[in-house]
Amino acid sequence: MASRNTRTPGFQLGEFHAPDVPDYVVAELRYDSGLVVTRGGIAAPSAASEARGRGLNETLAAFDLERVGPHFELPQRVLATRSRAVTRSRERVSAGYAQSGFVQVVPKRGKDAKAIASKLARSGAVWSAHVAPRPVPAAAPGGASNLSRNFEPAQGYLHSPPDGIGAMAGWATAGATGKGVTICDIEGNWNLTHEDLPAGIASLGGSVIAGQDWIDHGTAVLGEMVSQRGPIGTVGAARDAGAAVHGCIVAGVFNTAAAITSAAARLKSGDVILIELQATGPNNAYVAMQYWPDVFSAIKAATDQGITVVEAAGNGNQDFDLPVYAGSGLQKASGAIVVGAGIPPTNWYDFHGGGPGTAYSQIGVPRSRIWFSNYGKIVDVQAWGWHVATLGYGDAQGGTTDQNRWYTLRFSGTSSASPIVTAAVACLQGAAKVKTGSALTPAKVRSILMNTGSPQVAGPGVPLSQRIGPQPNLPAALKLI
Repeated sequence: MASRNTRTPGFQLGEFHAPDVPDYVVAELRYDSGLVVTRGGIAAPSAASEARGRGLNETLAAFDLERVGPHFELPQRVLATRSRAVTRSRERVSAGYAQSGFVQVVPKRGKDAKAIASKLARSGAVWSAHVAPRPVPAAAPGGASNLSRNFEPAQGYLHSPPDGIGAMAGWATAGATGKGVTICDIEGNWNLTHEDLPAGIASLGGSVIAGQDWIDHGTAVLGEMVSQRGPIGTVGAARDAGAAVHGCIVAGVFNTAAAITSAAARLKSGDVILIELQATGPNNAYVAMQYWPDVFSAIKAATDQGITVVEAAGNGNQDFDLPVYAGSGLQKASGAIVVGAGIPPTNWYDFHGGGPGTAYSQIGVPRSRIWFSNYGKIVDVQAWGWHVATLGYGDAQGGTTDQNRWYTLRFSGTSSASPIVTAAVACLQGAAKVKTGSALTPAKVRSILMNTGSPQVAGPGVPLSQRIGPQPNLPAALKLI
């Protein structure tokens, strides 16, 4: 196999390199031969076996040998027992006696091994002789590449409920890959040239925010929804949906409401808007954007237009039902599907050398509220808030400065949960269009996801009263179209 430094482009099947060790022969003496294997070679302890021993040794003398001796490391007393003739079958003798008859013949020239084995096998004093095999690790076909890897096996959130949302099973339903539906992601920036994103992602307006953190975040969000199926990278849960983006900077200022309104004007009934933003509320903690009246109004207008809006609940560990939020958009329905973050089945910290908790300890109970997720009556559904495999960041595929080949195994937060739900919405709408000829209303989509999902689970310190809702179950949801 080529070394890491000389590896050629592409994938090389796993041919393990041949170690510099000689070929040799393993022969098994017959029980009734009366011959003994010693550390000096083959011996004939009795006159009855002398002719057999001489014949074998003459055969071996025709070759330049490194050594002839026992194949198994056995005490001399065990090796000596071979001089006693045994007529029973090989299966009935002791292991020590059986192993004492194996001879190892190592030629100085490995190419002689085949000829030695052939000659020994024809001897009447030998059961069998063979060139010893050269084993390799018992690996399935694998290899190495200096190009991108396939991370689909790490996308557990696509797998069957209750661990995942069942997207892979749902794709068998016509339209349930999101085809015919457009998803618009509203946030700060993206790498739209990433190798695993579809070409032609449209920008519907707004300005981008400079900064690697914004770029990685937006790229990761798009990857969960529309990354392309193939030999590299991940696969989006709604891989055939159209993708669009809209910056949250409008006219030089943060204006999420204007971004929603602008995006909605370019979309149609059945399409989806994802709000991948949060902001600091009255408790000095992050809350969902619909807390602010202008954003609430823009969301309601978009959903009234038939566009399903999916909104991150935010990562402030806030109870939206507290009096401090009374009268705000956190205690009334905007029409959006508000998404909390749950603990995935891969529920162990992976912070090696720092981070919340210890480097390797349980987060909690799968599908219970993860510690940072906001919660309350308006939070409708949940999805993985940890260990999400997607595009960007580069922790899963390092060693390259090319951001187009960056992947992560640890996208997290309500930011990772919301695209999973958004993709489920797009899959539902795509299937509805194929089956009925028209899209579902946003209210109907929300109801289906809530009524068919895998239920929220209680965990230590996170009772069911801290509502983040069920995790979507796409195969079950598709049955209600």
